[in-house]
Amino acid sequence: MTQPRNINHRLFDLYDNMIGDVEIPNVLRDVADVVCSEFDAQRASIYLIDPETQELQAAAMIGNIAKTIRIPICKSSLAGFCAVTHQAFVVSDAYGDLSDIDPELKFDASWDKLNNFRTRDVMCAPAIFKGEMCGVVQAINSKNRPFGNEDLPAMETISRLIGYALHNAKLYDDLATMKQLEKEKAKFMRVMVHELKSPVSAAKMMIYALGEVAEEPESVKKYTDKISTRMDQMTNIIGDMLELARVKGGQPLGEISVLDLTTETSTACEPYADQAKAKGLTLEITLPDEKLNVRFDSQGYALVVSNLLSNAIKYSSQGTVKLTLSSDDQWAILEVIDNGIGIPQADIPKLFTEFFRASNARRDRIPGTGVGLSGAKHIVERFAGTFELQSVENEGSTFTVRLPLSG
Repeated sequence: MTQPRNINHRLFDLYDNMIGDVEIPNVLRDVADVVCSEFDAQRASIYLIDPETQELQAAAMIGNIAKTIRIPICKSSLAGFCAVTHQAFVVSDAYGDLSDIDPELKFDASWDKLNNFRTRDVMCAPAIFKGEMCGVVQAINSKNRPFGNEDLPAMETISRLIGYALHNAKLYDDLATMKQLEKEKAKFMRVMVHELKSPVSAAKMMIYALGEVAEEPESVKKYTDKISTRMDQMTNIIGDMLELARVKGGQPLGEISVLDLTTETSTACEPYADQAKAKGLTLEITLPDEKLNVRFDSQGYALVVSNLLSNAIKYSSQGTVKLTLSSDDQWAILEVIDNGIGIPQADIPKLFTEFFRASNARRDRIPGTGVGLSGAKHIVERFAGTFELQSVENEGSTFTVRLPLSG
């Protein structure tokens, strides 16, 4: 009696290869090699399902194959039958009677003719992960003895690992594609915004020149002032979008090094004292006496502080804006508290989405782009930090940023 194969010693190596290499072509090539050598087969093929055409496409083949194979997912071929039924099976004679497996099952000999090859015994197993059909594994023509049912458990074990590897590799591939799309989107945004910058700057210059015209009528000045204000708003939007594009594109805004946040925070806060005073607000800055060292982007940290402080001042009409920098055993903690208009509860989950603005800010026509917080949160998380928000409408908001301390 023929003993079933024991491939435990190979499974660990196969598993290692799959985990260590997430590139789909490399994974499949390694697996096909293992299938061919483990079952002493003349050929081994790994087919992937193409959901757009509902075909199986040979993604890795070991053996003399003349061209890429594409097979409809139906019972007119052995691999197609495996994909339809999700069953593993052995065929001892591909050209013989296959009705004992299924009355509809047929062998397509056209690929044999194309490759000047004769298929004899075949073993197929579906690669499935969590109920999702990923592909089909096929071994053809055993060199030692014909494949038998005792080989199926080992083939099914390999196929389950292949299903896992394909799922894992596809996730990685999808994530890499998404990341590339994000970079392309950021690149497009940078180009687009730079193109906007030129006409806006030109318009600003013309408004300035018009304002210098002697004896300018008061009626004209009123409109040029309004146009100039709108141009300033446009310039601010362009600046915010450029910063967001750079952050989302993975570019550093400044030098990445170990920063003393005590000094950096003090410097970043300086421009906002006059803004707060002009609105009748009290600005309280509380900094530690000691250094707080954090590895961060120098301009990126200034971006975070400026966004939090400028928003706190913008959305507060009275009272106090507080900025506090402190630390615990692991984190540098930056906290900005205001008693401004706050954020409606329904808007909080969407607040860090690009271009989103809270409904009460839109209602009160408070100018803004909805870009700054998204960029600030993105750069904080890039350096393993956290960005938290607590807010109550008409009472105020507290933003808390935690950044890991550097030794």
